[in-house]
Amino acid sequence: MTCKLQLRRATVVLPVILLCAIAGCGRRRTAAAAPAATIETTPRAPDARPDIPPPTRRREVAILFKNAAGYTEVVAQLTKLLPVETYRLTVVDVDAENSRTILDSLQAKPGLLAVAISLPAARIARDQLNVPIVFAQVFNYQELLVNGRAVRGVTAMPPLDLQLQDWKKLDPKVRRVGLIVSQPHVDLIPEAERAVNEAAISLKYEISDSDRQTLYLFKRLAPQIDGLWLLPDDRILSPTVLRELLSYAVSHGVRVCVFSDELLQWGALMSASPTPEDIARTVHRVLDDMIADRTNALPPLSSLSELVVRINGQVAGRLGVSFPPSGSWVVRGERR
Repeated sequence: MTCKLQLRRATVVLPVILLCAIAGCGRRRTAAAAPAATIETTPRAPDARPDIPPPTRRREVAILFKNAAGYTEVVAQLTKLLPVETYRLTVVDVDAENSRTILDSLQAKPGLLAVAISLPAARIARDQLNVPIVFAQVFNYQELLVNGRAVRGVTAMPPLDLQLQDWKKLDPKVRRVGLIVSQPHVDLIPEAERAVNEAAISLKYEISDSDRQTLYLFKRLAPQIDGLWLLPDDRILSPTVLRELLSYAVSHGVRVCVFSDELLQWGALMSASPTPEDIARTVHRVLDDMIADRTNALPPLSSLSELVVRINGQVAGRLGVSFPPSGSWVVRGERR
């Protein structure tokens, strides 16, 4: 019996949803805007014995973030991971009224490093703080890698092979997958090809220059594929096109794997997004390497190793796809 898929309307603001890995997940909520703050936790006092050396000076770290769904969870996880014995943190909501004052005061802090969560936060860190930067939850990151600056990032998406392996386990009928990328991300095509080869799936890809071209290319691909792999690229996607594309996919039986569970209610079969915990752990690792003067040994982007899968039960039922009762699970791979 054919079921009518009821697609609820949702308001999506780019690039929050498009960069989510990013992570703007439907279960998450935007935190109330809070002013920038310095975490003033005092480290434990050293033992009075003369044979114990005094504690080393804590490193100054500014965490800049955009106060929106997904980003706040990463900040919360990151502050838990950075020990007060080692770090003195200043957490800055870049949309807060006093953020500029806080940023100006940071210039005088010796040895400062910055962590930027979201593209707006990364741009502000790049333009207003002349310090080493680690960024995360940024898909279109190319503009941030400035020559002569110590800037490193964390990938916005979990590894493609992890995504595809679980997609194939969930839906063995997926044998032909389509991928549409923008020109700056053609380097993802070889990674996708390796992933589909391991899963015994064929790949058809297209390169798009705009959101309308993405929709046109998908409609041309639809008869040739079982599933579409959507990436969080706001260069070639917009809320309007996402809505049209997912509606077309539903009506033509094309399974769609998306990057945010917000898009499940628009007709995607499954979402594969990074977890805040894994993003925070990876940022912490990169930050420690930069503090230890190992920046040159770091790649421009460090890979994640974990993702959370969520299923649209209505679409799965329509397509005859079985899934666990929970409708979601976490997939972990090896650290790369």
